[in-house]
Formats: sequence, structure tokens, C-alpha cells
Amino acid sequence: MYRLIVLAGLLGLVAVVSGAAQADDKDSKAKDIGEVMKKAHTADEAFRKVIAKAVKDKDYESAATTAKAWVALSSQLGKFDPPKGEKASWKKLTTKYAKDVKSLAGAIDKKNARGAGQALATINKSCGPCHKAHKGS
Repeated sequence: MYRLIVLAGLLGLVAVVSGAAQADDKDSKAKDIGEVMKKAHTADEAFRKVIAKAVKDKDYESAATTAKAWVALSSQLGKFDPPKGEKASWKKLTTKYAKDVKSLAGAIDKKNARGAGQALATINKSCGPCHKAHKGS
């Protein structure tokens, strides 16, 4: 009987971990640029907002989980064609964006609130130049 209870508990744990992995995987995939921007910046639960709050609250575990999904998502942005502007510029800006998101994740892994704040500020400053050069109407 004891073995059956332990086995049931382990199976339940596997199901929970598997469900969390599927949710993380879903959050880190995008079908287009708009979906990347929504998930990362504009949704009510956008990665940027969740991480800023989590770092402020010193909830580095939550921040790290969200940052991991953002790193995966940010690396996809350059794979899409820009609505306008030069592809070389798009590649340069999206590569820098992905690098800045990785820097944010690194600061979070080190539980460095100041570094995370600086990385978020850098990411926020990258919006204007990229939108000016590449955002469609």
C-alpha cells in the first residue's frame, strides 16, 4: 500500500512538472512579431512587468522562470521579416535585444536587483529606435 501511495505521488509530481514545462514552452514560442511584443511588453502579464515586480519583491525564482521564457522568445524575433526598413538593421537590433534579455536573465540568476533594473532600462530604451526603423503602420 505504501508503495502505491509513493508511486501515485511521483506520478502526480511528474504531471505537474510536465504541465509547467509545456506552459513555459508555450510562452516561449511566437507566430509573429506582434505576439512577441504582446508577451514580452504589452500584455497585462507581460514578461517585462512580471520581472520588474518580482525583482522588486525579491522573488528571484519567479523572475528567473519568466526570464528564461523571455530569453527563448527574444531569440525568435530576428527570424521574422521586419514590416519596414532594412533587414540588416533589423538583424542588428533584434540581436542586441536578445543579448539584452540574456543580460537581464544573468542579473536575475545572480540575484542582482540593480543589474536587473539596468538591464530592464536598456531593454526599454531599445523600443523607440527599433519601432522608428521597423514598425509598420
